Amino acid sequence: MSKHSKMVALALVVAMLATAAVMAGCSGGTATTSTTAAPAKATVKTVTAGTLVAGSDTAFPPFESMNGNTAEGFDVDIVAAIAKEIGLKSEFKSYKFDTLIPTIVAGGKFDIIASGMTINADRKKQIDFSDPYIDSNQSIAVVNASTAKTAADLAGKQIGVQSGTTGQAWAKENIPGATLVPFDDTLSAFAALQAGKVDAVVNDLPVSAAIVKDTTRGLKIIQEIATGEQYGFGVSKANPELTKAINAALAKIKASGEYDTIYMKWFGVAPSTK
Repeated sequence: MSKHSKMVALALVVAMLATAAVMAGCSGGTATTSTTAAPAKATVKTVTAGTLVAGSDTAFPPFESMNGNTAEGFDVDIVAAIAKEIGLKSEFKSYKFDTLIPTIVAGGKFDIIASGMTINADRKKQIDFSDPYIDSNQSIAVVNASTAKTAADLAGKQIGVQSGTTGQAWAKENIPGATLVPFDDTLSAFAALQAGKVDAVVNDLPVSAAIVKDTTRGLKIIQEIATGEQYGFGVSKANPELTKAINAALAKIKASGEYDTIYMKWFGVAPSTK
């Protein structure tokens, strides 16, 4: 091959290599620097993939109670509706009420607290809360034969309360000289009231109202206490995206009317519009 032919061949090889490099560079740039592709849909972090697991004191009707091995109640249905909106299944696990916050803070057992839990400043130091989903005041219940009419009549008496609740805190502050008898769950407190082991039970009004509605228990509410409490779903502070997702889903089921349907199912009336 002549010197001229070699130079022509070399020029052709260089041109081919340069073209290939430009094409490769263009291809790589398209794959790594595109800003037009839609971002992937955000997913919430849960203890069990695909499932929203709720920790709950499942002895708190009509919010949650056990029917055999199955949890049922207002909270159970609301959580199921929220989970469906997020794209998850739902599951309830039973715990003592006063262990719920320490357990979710420790992590690994459940994703949310769904247990008729009042939103308050002390609890918000430890966990996040969803938007409020129902209002609740306190109440005092006694046996039908009791002559007590207000908290003042119970001074120095035995008062049944559920451990770790706002009802316990209210009774401590507002019934002078009372001996507070703590129970693991509300149903146990009311069983003690029926058995004459305590003189009254201070507890959340919606739950007490549902319990005394059963006339075979022989109980009545003597005082409704306006505390302005609201329930929220508790979420770990380490999982803020889940709180956002729950709030968005709660807003959707309220707007669609599904919340009203569930409320009517468990309380027999439409939710207040106040």
